[in-house]
Amino acid sequence: MRFVFAALAMCLAAAAHPAGPDMRDGLWEITVKMDMPGMPATMPPQTIRQCVTKRDLEDLRKMTPSTGMGDARCEVSDYRVQENMARWNWRCKGEEAASGTTTMTFSRNTYSGTNQMSMKPRGAPAQSMTMHYAGKYLGPCQQ
Repeated sequence: MRFVFAALAMCLAAAAHPAGPDMRDGLWEITVKMDMPGMPATMPPQTIRQCVTKRDLEDLRKMTPSTGMGDARCEVSDYRVQENMARWNWRCKGEEAASGTTTMTFSRNTYSGTNQMSMKPRGAPAQSMTMHYAGKYLGPCQQ
């Protein structure tokens, strides 16, 4: 599971662009739902709440659960942004290799996306997974 969130963090990091998206700073709720062949259909979604600053919005890794990528060797290719949508491919090399395609749609108060990925966990057969994620603005951060 940690690898999955690390891969998601890497994917969302690629969406950051110099001006940052037109999104609000404050408290956000982020939900990730995973669909994986062979796993129970009722895998519960993972949800966190996170305070996001204006500076954080320049690096969308701040919009995902913090996992630390460690020494993962990941590359993003074919990165495209049009208005409020982004799409890119990514590949991570190493003991737990993975690759996929990520799409995202942004608005001021929400974002959503899909990450279709293939991975090869150490000592296990190759697997595929689709991650659906959504973020919603809740209001100012409670300090």
